[in-house]
Amino acid sequence: MADVALALGITLRGNKAMCFNGHDAASPSFTVSKVRNTWRCFGCGEHGDSIALVQKIHGIAFLDACKWLSDHFGIVSVDVRLGRRVRPSLRAPSTKSSDPPQATTTDPDSELYAWLIARCGPVKGALGTAYLQAHGIAPELALKCGVVELVDPARAYCVLEKHWGAERIRSAGLSGKRRALSWSGYALLFPFKSGGTTQYFQVRCLQSNMKFFGPSGIPKPMYNSQRLSQLQPGSLLHICEGVPDAIAMEGAGLAAVAVLGATSFRSEWVDELLPFDLVGVPDGDAAGEKFMKFLAMEFRARSKSIRFAVPPRDMDASDVIARGMNA
Repeated sequence: MADVALALGITLRGNKAMCFNGHDAASPSFTVSKVRNTWRCFGCGEHGDSIALVQKIHGIAFLDACKWLSDHFGIVSVDVRLGRRVRPSLRAPSTKSSDPPQATTTDPDSELYAWLIARCGPVKGALGTAYLQAHGIAPELALKCGVVELVDPARAYCVLEKHWGAERIRSAGLSGKRRALSWSGYALLFPFKSGGTTQYFQVRCLQSNMKFFGPSGIPKPMYNSQRLSQLQPGSLLHICEGVPDAIAMEGAGLAAVAVLGATSFRSEWVDELLPFDLVGVPDGDAAGEKFMKFLAMEFRARSKSIRFAVPPRDMDASDVIARGMNA
């Protein structure tokens, strides 16, 4: 269970973490039971097993979550008999030590990430160009931000393995036990750069049931963090809930960074953001409301005010920009 939580980007300290629903303010309420192999949030009451957690995080159906787990952890087959469901155990083999293994985060492999992105091409496919257009991102803006397309993940893995080796790819969080990348089908890659290095990248899958993917076990950084060094104290800065939103806002001449959901916001970022006039830009849905409440609590704890620009229901900032509306 701890391994699955880590693979989904949940950073455990012992057996606790901030809940993925974004309601935790100071103390973590998400708890993993390594004995029962389950999880529970004592804040919102949600609970379940490994499959349920994948469903919640990725917003996918039961069978798609099973496939994600199978692909990531190298589960080749599952015995499912009529009238009885058998779930594969993801628990690590027992060891002589009485202490259970602790899930730890992995350092990003900036060299490998940059190498992969450099070998992907600019967005030209119909799926990719349609996605960017729908999110108010012009082709030249996408090119400036380093957005690329990856057409064939299977071929990409073969090229990566030949140059870097399977273990290096796995350590970088891009594959599980199977010799394949953790996502399939045509996808867009959004690199997170800082100081000339690629810290991370987000994959927007456009031909699979998985919507987003990021290197497993790698802490999610702030997108466009280098923008902070370009701003004067007191400058207007938007904190978006998604990467396309931040890119679209930058294209509209508005300084913006992005956080990949409330649960990936780090308290140490508050110090970096304090000098600016902050505007939070959540999505217009339930997750956006949690994102807004979480940011408000984080900055209120430091006596810092933050305003919010909330898009219409079921829209986000990039939708508004794409439709030529005023936020």
